Amino acid sequence: MKKHILLYLGLFYLGQTVTAQNIWSLKECIAYGRANSFEASEIKILNASYKEDRKSIRASYLPQYNLVANGAFTANDNAVAWNPNAGLEINALLYSGFRKKHELQKADLIIAQSQYNIAIAENNVEMQVLYAYTEALTKKGQYQVCIDFYEKTRQLYDECSASKLLSPADGYFFEVLLQQDCQEIESLEQQYAIALLKIRQTINLYDDPDFEIAEIPSFTPGHTTLDVAYPLALIADPGISSNQLDIDIARESSQIAKTLLLPSINLRYTPYYELHKSGLQHYAGLQISLPVFNRTVQKTAIEKATIQGLFQEKQLDNQKEMLWNAVVLIISELKNRQSLYEISLTTLKKSTRLLNDSEEKLKNKNTYPEAYLIVRNWNKQCALDSVALKYQTITQAKLLDFYTGTTL
Repeated sequence: MKKHILLYLGLFYLGQTVTAQNIWSLKECIAYGRANSFEASEIKILNASYKEDRKSIRASYLPQYNLVANGAFTANDNAVAWNPNAGLEINALLYSGFRKKHELQKADLIIAQSQYNIAIAENNVEMQVLYAYTEALTKKGQYQVCIDFYEKTRQLYDECSASKLLSPADGYFFEVLLQQDCQEIESLEQQYAIALLKIRQTINLYDDPDFEIAEIPSFTPGHTTLDVAYPLALIADPGISSNQLDIDIARESSQIAKTLLLPSINLRYTPYYELHKSGLQHYAGLQISLPVFNRTVQKTAIEKATIQGLFQEKQLDNQKEMLWNAVVLIISELKNRQSLYEISLTTLKKSTRLLNDSEEKLKNKNTYPEAYLIVRNWNKQCALDSVALKYQTITQAKLLDFYTGTTL
């Protein structure tokens, strides 16, 4: 049993020396994740199409040139005549009620909004990395706690055995206790490895087998009061900015729909040749078009754009309310976790003193191993809880910085 434990610890420390050659900070993980986000890369490709849409809109209002060929038959009582012709047709839109202006403005808004969509995708990665990173640090810290308790208990066991203070039953008791520690250490080692894998998968890093993470330095959030944090969160949230542009896009769509009720003026000019006539023929005309009777399609388009605008305004109000609730919750959680962490540290100090006393009593045969076990388990659980609360506090503090626009 003892050989197995020593071998286990020897491999652990050897692994710690050989690996961990490439240590990544939280900032480095986030930067890599944002740069290699699958969702963001897809959106960037899609965004290129919006610029092409704008080019298409501009081109549609330029004069259109088309080669045309027509075959025509005329018939009367005496004969049937075939009169084919061919030429160049030129069409130009002279007036459309400022439709071109509003369509180009709408296209510009869509292009601007596309950049916020990239920021939303990158922010999603940033939050996922933060949670995965602090989860990994929690497992790493708890892993070290279990190692420390194992070593301390093994040392106590060795001292008591050398002094012949333990009965065979007591010796078996300690061996079982140390075996349980080994199992817990192994479990936490696996959980930590899985947590590191989760970080690597989140940031799309697949070629770094020696990936290891660094401790997050102590820090204080930049803005911890609601009256300061919420206005900054409104500015920093790309989802809010994107939704505001949705409202502007809906307004432009409404203006475009209204131009469909206005007259449009087109100029058409066609120079052409006819088979049975000599010389170049010319046709020129000015076409004025104005919807008069069945204007349901145009009015429906206006109403639809108006409804879409109202929907986007309501969605923006809801987003702001949700953001307010999120900031309130983060600040409250941060205060709560800070308080719980301070309490846990105080409890840990007291339980550590009791554990030290219990160890001395065990060495002096003034207590039983079972009583020592109760105090040890309590102290160990306090240490594990303190690690968890430490990184829960850091997570909430980092979240508050994230929401207020501070780069993590």
